[in-house]
Amino acid sequence: MIFRKAHRVFIGLAMLLVAIGQSQELPPVSNFDPNVYNAGNQNWMIDGGGDGTIYFANSTGLLEYTGENWNLYPVPNNTIVRSLKVVGDRIYTGAYMEAGYWQRNDFGELEYTSLGEKYEDLIGDGEQFWDIEFLEDLVIFRSFGGIYIYDPEADDFRKFENSLQKPISGIFKLDDELYFQLVGDGLFKIANGNQQKIISSEILGERAIIHIFQEDTNLGIVTATAEFFTWNERELQKKFTSEIEGTNILDVVDLPDGSMMLATIGKGVVELNASGNILKSFNQDNVLLNNTVLDLYLDENENVWAGLDYGISLIDPGSAFRSFQDIRGEIGSVYDAFEENGNLYLGTNQGLYLKTDDSDDYELIPGTNGQVWFVNNVDGHVFCGHNSGTFLVNGNSAIKISDRLGTWVVKKYQENLFVQGHYNGISFLQENNGKFETLPLVEGFPHSSKFIEVSSENEIWISNEHKGVFRLQPNEDLSGLKKLKNYNFTEESGITSSIFKFQDTLFYSSKEKVYAYDKNSDAFSDANSISRAIGSFNRLSGKMLANEGEIWGFTSEGVFKLESSQLDDDLELKKVYIGQQFRNIAVGYENISGLNDDSYLLGIANGYIRFENPESLNQEIGIKINQIEVSALESREGSVSLSRNGQFDFEKNNITLQYSTPVHEKFLLPEYSYRLVGLSEGWSDWNKNSSITFKNLNFGDYRFEVRAKVGDQITEPVSYDFEINRPAYLSTLALMGYFLLFIALLILLLQLNKRYHRRKIAENERALKVKNLEAEQEIIKLQNEKLEQDMTNKNRELAVSTMSLIKKNEFLTSIREQLKNEEESSNIKSVIKTIDKDINEEDNWKFFKKAFNNADKDFLKKMKDKHPELTSSDLKLCAYLRLNLSSKEIAPLLNISVKSVEIKRYRLRKKMDLDRNVNLTDYILQV
Repeated sequence: MIFRKAHRVFIGLAMLLVAIGQSQELPPVSNFDPNVYNAGNQNWMIDGGGDGTIYFANSTGLLEYTGENWNLYPVPNNTIVRSLKVVGDRIYTGAYMEAGYWQRNDFGELEYTSLGEKYEDLIGDGEQFWDIEFLEDLVIFRSFGGIYIYDPEADDFRKFENSLQKPISGIFKLDDELYFQLVGDGLFKIANGNQQKIISSEILGERAIIHIFQEDTNLGIVTATAEFFTWNERELQKKFTSEIEGTNILDVVDLPDGSMMLATIGKGVVELNASGNILKSFNQDNVLLNNTVLDLYLDENENVWAGLDYGISLIDPGSAFRSFQDIRGEIGSVYDAFEENGNLYLGTNQGLYLKTDDSDDYELIPGTNGQVWFVNNVDGHVFCGHNSGTFLVNGNSAIKISDRLGTWVVKKYQENLFVQGHYNGISFLQENNGKFETLPLVEGFPHSSKFIEVSSENEIWISNEHKGVFRLQPNEDLSGLKKLKNYNFTEESGITSSIFKFQDTLFYSSKEKVYAYDKNSDAFSDANSISRAIGSFNRLSGKMLANEGEIWGFTSEGVFKLESSQLDDDLELKKVYIGQQFRNIAVGYENISGLNDDSYLLGIANGYIRFENPESLNQEIGIKINQIEVSALESREGSVSLSRNGQFDFEKNNITLQYSTPVHEKFLLPEYSYRLVGLSEGWSDWNKNSSITFKNLNFGDYRFEVRAKVGDQITEPVSYDFEINRPAYLSTLALMGYFLLFIALLILLLQLNKRYHRRKIAENERALKVKNLEAEQEIIKLQNEKLEQDMTNKNRELAVSTMSLIKKNEFLTSIREQLKNEEESSNIKSVIKTIDKDINEEDNWKFFKKAFNNADKDFLKKMKDKHPELTSSDLKLCAYLRLNLSSKEIAPLLNISVKSVEIKRYRLRKKMDLDRNVNLTDYILQV
């Protein structure tokens, strides 16, 4: 399928209508050229489905129009589709050597089923199926070579036997009967499975029948050359002779009012009344894209579709609208209109034009070339406000009665006295016996006066786009002002503003608000009935027009009318939907005029639109979702089923929905509002987009709802439910895994917590132990310090004791030596002997040894273990050396000479086997 989006702005088409001779008013026509629907130029046949969808047998395939979107479906052999017929939910098509049907699948797309295997032995080479009809549950295909009947229930395809074996030029269905024409052999009807001749070739001649219809009890016939006959079973009678007789035609549709539309070759679409008179002509000179019309189709809303040799046209003959478009620029933009006695005057930017009852053309009234701002009957006189002044209009002539530059408007002031609003002030027209005299400009008021109202007190009210509203009281000779007051509206722009009178009240209208004048307060107030009635309308300008109990205003959607309600004091509001794109006139120059036939004329930039009071849309409207697509990121995944709720992977969380409402009204363009429940509960603003894309939706359940608005009608919403699956990392399995992982983590955390507490307890215990150890070490340290102190004391005592012994022995030795120098006597010897005994007293050594061991525990044992050969005398020397005593100090302790001490040191070294480089004392100190 090739999908195409058709925007509502039709490219290259005539948006409004014109007429032959530039004066014909035509119903609305919309054109679609091939660039819009993106398919072939030619459209051979048209039919509609029950849902408002329109189908076209196009030169490149089956073309579908939903009201918003165009879809093209080529047939398998890619040939031209010549015929089609919608039967229920099937669309049957015929092409070159190909016939079959299309059905919509769950994705909203059409799928093709070929019937080729069923007829391949029945048709001749090169046959094309030109017509399809449906009768008595049977589908009838027609080629030049024969009539083929397909039974959908039995799925059977057979050929109707043509006994004359002549080419078949056409088949026609009328009142549940099937007629066909054989080339050169008359008109036949199929009755009870057999062919029955209705009109012989002798009577019919060479005429080719295009259309048959019921004419009372007779059979009506239209030929290919636009001849109209009736057949009363005996003779062929001419119904009427039409102006287009001799024109080649390809199709005819009967309209509900008894008229006919003809599809012609070269003259477009022609509408004839029941008497054969041309009512309207639609052609390339005024509205159509092409003058060759291949087929016509009347849809269920009485719109006529025209399949052209180039493009498609839609004609709405039953519309309340008629329009006149000045394609060639011969009339221009219409600024005002007035109808009187069958004469319709148009005031345009090119002059004042007139169309009379007995004429189809608009003629420029001589001398009125230029901008015309105003044309109306004021107190029995038709005035024309012109760029060059003021004209008095009488029939098809106009006489300039005022040369004041630029007359916007003329109003009655008093009997035989009129006030004119000009580009640069106001002036008065005085009537005397049918003649008009222009008085000078009123002094003291040089402002543009586009809108004027006159009060019952002969006060003049003027609105000015820049200065607000003026209230004037002219003096007696009308040359100046007796009174002047200005009412400013400083909070808003006065551009496009206006004043008007309604129900004896003066109103000032800006684009934003409408103000009513209150005499008691001498002020304007926006608290009034008009403001309440129009509410928050988005008006295009402040211009509002009041005439004979009606007020007209202008919005982007169309125009609206306010009139007094018959039941209460409120105002009744009516809307006429004609979008700004169809009016296209300069803002502030909008205009609408009431005509004699209770219709209205709306001036536009290139002509006008005439309408009656159109009611709301005359048909039931609905909305449908046509297609849904899902995608991942920016890639397109494809269509999804419309018949069941959607369920999409999380990666495919972009969804596009296309919808439409099959309303084919020119001026009533559908608008849509949607919401996605699950994302937002609020409805979107109304807009003309017929599709919406939601991107990066989160997982969850959603309901898409969309509704359409056409004019005042709002459809019931349609919905589509879908679900975005959870991502893989949030699936049920994943969540179970996460749960188990959480439990595992919880257990691990508990274990870690227990371990942590055990570790903390252990650390605390270790810390306590450390503290205890530190305390013990501190105690030990204190004890050691005490021991060291004791040791120090003991060493001190040892040193003192040792020194005492040394001193004592030295002293005794000194005494002994002195005694030896004396004469020996028994007493002296006894003393010497006592001294020697004291010096060598074992108790002295024991005392020293005890003190030494207290100071240096186990030293003597270590020395003995290390050098077992040492004697007690050697150990005694070692002890003295441990105290770092010199030989001189040791000698007295051992009661030997210093030299003997040195000899003993030498011998001690030998026993210890010390190297000569090792100091004996250092060695002993290191033990």
